Amino acid sequence: MSSMKLLVVEDDPLFGGALRSVLAGAGHEVRLAVSGADALSAIGEESFDLVIQDIKLPDVNGLDLLRQILARQPHCGSLVMTGYGTIDDAVTAMKMGAFDFLTKPFAMEVLFLRLDSFAELRKKGKDVQHYELPEAFSDIITRSPAMLAALEMAARVAHTSTSVLLQGESGTGKERVAEAIHRQSPRGSGPFVPVNCAAIPATLIESELFGVEKGAYTGAEKGRPGYIEMAEGGTLFLDEIGELPLELQGKLLRVLQEKGVARVGSTAFREIDFRLVCATNRDLSEMAREKEFREDLLYRINVVLVRLPPLRERREDIPLLLRRFLEQFAPDDLPELTAEALDMLVQYNYPGNVRELRNIAERISLLHGGGKVTPQHLPAELQSPGVIGTTFESFTVGRPLKEAVSQFERRYIEKVVDYAGGRKTLAAKMLGLSRKVLWEKLKKE
Repeated sequence: MSSMKLLVVEDDPLFGGALRSVLAGAGHEVRLAVSGADALSAIGEESFDLVIQDIKLPDVNGLDLLRQILARQPHCGSLVMTGYGTIDDAVTAMKMGAFDFLTKPFAMEVLFLRLDSFAELRKKGKDVQHYELPEAFSDIITRSPAMLAALEMAARVAHTSTSVLLQGESGTGKERVAEAIHRQSPRGSGPFVPVNCAAIPATLIESELFGVEKGAYTGAEKGRPGYIEMAEGGTLFLDEIGELPLELQGKLLRVLQEKGVARVGSTAFREIDFRLVCATNRDLSEMAREKEFREDLLYRINVVLVRLPPLRERREDIPLLLRRFLEQFAPDDLPELTAEALDMLVQYNYPGNVRELRNIAERISLLHGGGKVTPQHLPAELQSPGVIGTTFESFTVGRPLKEAVSQFERRYIEKVVDYAGGRKTLAAKMLGLSRKVLWEKLKKE
């Protein structure tokens, strides 16, 4: 991590001095301010890369101070510390321009993790700040550099007829991005037809996609269009395209090549003008190598690939998304989350991504609307966020001890790296290893 010029605003001289020592020891240039007035004096005298600021100060409202700092030095980042605040403080601070928050007490490695995130934000932000996302994407909440970069790519290709493939874990918002691409496209006034390929039984998916001609089979008393015909003049969104059976992959390829469709039970060809956007949570390139997905179809749908990051890689978005969901579920009875509860929600890894966060917000609203929410009110899976799951696959009995230990070590390291959000430096600290040793162990087969 490159060195930065930091302003620490902390009225507790012992804690403030400790922060200054730790940060200076890491190579940063640090100035300590013990009050709001002291901080404003420092801002007037010097330029800083980042302000690490307590929200609870004796002489000034922390949010007012943040507003003045950002007004005087718009280029300066802000990291808010709080031991008293609620979700309102954190969300308000982040809406004003703070990039993240810390709940006291916090471990120093967590602070350095936030500094790493800020350095990445500042570096990538230079690439995305010059591009303003169009209105069609405005309801997708994010301040994550990775997500902003993905949305920028999606917005830039939206006005074309190019096929787009959205790749991301379940719950990362692929359908919302696909719909934004549609709204921003020349076909935005036409229909947006979403189809979940994994949700349609294999026996029905052909007729659902391509339509059925009258008399095609017993019970087909009248013809009906399929999803492809319904998308005429608009966008067809095929979610979980990797679940489409191989036989139908060939038929879909023909539709894309010939720009039209023949219904089941008919040879009549209907020309269809539609734009195709696909999504997957699988590695289609690997599936193609394993002959589970047609390589020629992959070339057709993967003209532009947009990767959507999982929620654990965009933790700065969690307070903003949480606030949006709580306002949706309990607009007149908003729950009040303590700083500790909010911090627990931010640190959780969300295997279900944004969809899981939304479900948690709905549960909080139903059970604690209008009340204060503390860590013990949160779902059980969040109660021990520092405990890494220990349910491994069964080991084969009879293997040499050295081989079994090596297998366990590898899988345990992978669990820790995953818990650390993929950050190798933090994972190495948690494991008590140097970064070099961790890399060597991860490279072993």
